[in-house]
Amino acid sequence: MKLFKVRKVFHILKIDLLPQSRFMRNTVLILFLIVPVFGQNWFQSRLIQKQLDMAVEHFNEDRFATAETILNKLLEKPLGAYESTAKILLLKTTYALRKTDKTKDMGREFLQAFPTDQYVKDVFLKFGDIFIDEENFGSAFRMYIRARTLANDDEFLTLIDERLIKTIQLNIAPEIVSELLMVETVADQRTICFLAKAFNDIASGYPDECALTLYELHPEQVPVAYFDLYEKLLRASYRPPMTTVTVGVILPLTGDKMMAGNSFLRGMYKAIQSINNRNQKIAFIIKDNRGSEIETIRAVNALESNPAVKAIIGPISTTNALVAANTVQGKNIPLLVPSSTQDGLASLGNNIYQLNSNLQMRGKIAARYVAKTLKLDSLAILAPADKFGRALVDGFVKEADLLGKKIVAVEWYLGIPTDLKRQFKSLRKVAYSLVKNEESFDEYLGMEFDSLDFLFELSEEGLFDIPEDEDQEVLTASDSAEIDLSTIQALYLPVHPEHLAYIGTQFPMYHFNTQVVGNESWLDLDVLNRSNIGPHMDGLAIIAGNYSVNIKDEIFQQALDCTKLLYFIFNNLDNGRISIAQRLSNLYEFHGDSEIVSFSNANPNLNTALQVLRYKDDQITKTGFFKGDSLLSLQGIAP
Repeated sequence: MKLFKVRKVFHILKIDLLPQSRFMRNTVLILFLIVPVFGQNWFQSRLIQKQLDMAVEHFNEDRFATAETILNKLLEKPLGAYESTAKILLLKTTYALRKTDKTKDMGREFLQAFPTDQYVKDVFLKFGDIFIDEENFGSAFRMYIRARTLANDDEFLTLIDERLIKTIQLNIAPEIVSELLMVETVADQRTICFLAKAFNDIASGYPDECALTLYELHPEQVPVAYFDLYEKLLRASYRPPMTTVTVGVILPLTGDKMMAGNSFLRGMYKAIQSINNRNQKIAFIIKDNRGSEIETIRAVNALESNPAVKAIIGPISTTNALVAANTVQGKNIPLLVPSSTQDGLASLGNNIYQLNSNLQMRGKIAARYVAKTLKLDSLAILAPADKFGRALVDGFVKEADLLGKKIVAVEWYLGIPTDLKRQFKSLRKVAYSLVKNEESFDEYLGMEFDSLDFLFELSEEGLFDIPEDEDQEVLTASDSAEIDLSTIQALYLPVHPEHLAYIGTQFPMYHFNTQVVGNESWLDLDVLNRSNIGPHMDGLAIIAGNYSVNIKDEIFQQALDCTKLLYFIFNNLDNGRISIAQRLSNLYEFHGDSEIVSFSNANPNLNTALQVLRYKDDQITKTGFFKGDSLLSLQGIAP
């Protein structure tokens, strides 16, 4: 009805109001053209917003490649007011994908295109993150300060303050702080620069300079987020001068091995907390290699190129330790490898220090203990047929042969040793053959002859008084399984930790009266003290890299001892890379919480201090430790 009335009115006024009618017609036409445009913009805005939300969701779920695809496709068309938002999100996504050069280009283009945009602060924040990755801490500090100047909300301020506090503790060079203090006018930023200078004073061993720097500040001027740092620096300024040494650490803090990496971090932290050294401090720069060989190479190169870093710890996996050792070849920075037992690792360079003795050395020391200390002969071996077992056995056999001892049998097993019937029967067969050989030999060896007797003709009956055969008990192969055999004097049993229970329960069934020698996998009282294992293993000897029983977290213990070793090595006079390397190479003896470290001329930079422990009466006790080829007793305990 309304539409009809409007038409009727226009019809009546058609002659009298012709010019106005033409104007109204043009106006209506324009309105009909404009309304679809407004409708299309609203629809496009909703679509753009939805796609941006989708990209953000993928980004937050770490699906960076998907987020990048969405944003690139979205930016193929003009986005109007949404363009800066889409570009800053793409910049963050590109950085998350580790496309560093592309991120730098995008940031520079953003600053050119949107110099006053609200997201400029995010560009400087991300530039700071890139400089942190590149170990350029001074430039990172500059970028973060500039980002803080542009901060316009509390959430971003919290984010940037967290980064600045961590960056300050990376010891910003004094010339960079002086430069920023010259041009910075905002009170909060100037305060942050003074705190950075104060930290540098403390790190350089000048508490008095720190006190003078902090004198420039008033507590009420310090931003709340920085107050803890301010108080720590204030307390430190009253202490005597302290030397700070920076050490790089390479660990898997993300990825499949992140639990091991975090265990190592906890061990380092525990060591720092337990050491009360007022004259010395170690600062750590920790690099996450994510368990990757490529990231390990990048981490080593970044740390080595930083002159403040005096030594590197890690990595903790064997593969990555080998990669790191190859990377530092020809460079003078010391590399401390805390976990790997890789044979030949320490020989890759003069500055590579293997704190966990290799497998060949463990096998060698086990043979030396059996031959020289226990003075046993006729040795047998049962070991897993893998790289681990073969390396240990190789070291054992070579040393036994060198010492003139006889290896009478070597048995191997594959996989989980659920059934070792064949191997143990074979060992019994060897032991039984030795029984017969000994009996035959002893018949003659036990006789006393007078050389004059051979001048006379004597009958066999007159010379030997041998009882009748039917009165003797004869051993046969069929019934020998029920008899204890002692002709194999020592049995070397290196196993994996998860194999111990299988080996321990099967061994007693085969009646060997022999000295069992094991590796550190036997340091498990929960298994050894089982009623069907313990009584048969009394007197077990264990050759191990550490002397801690029932270790639940070996990585933690290694970190603890490695960190304490550094405190032992560093001094207040010269902590240059070459000096530290020389002191490590000449390390006579270091006693940690669970291991001893000692390097010898015969095996440069390889820890040869292996522990000797004995299992008796449900307990494992320390006996002594090998230093090179010599067994030393622990204080108060006879070897």
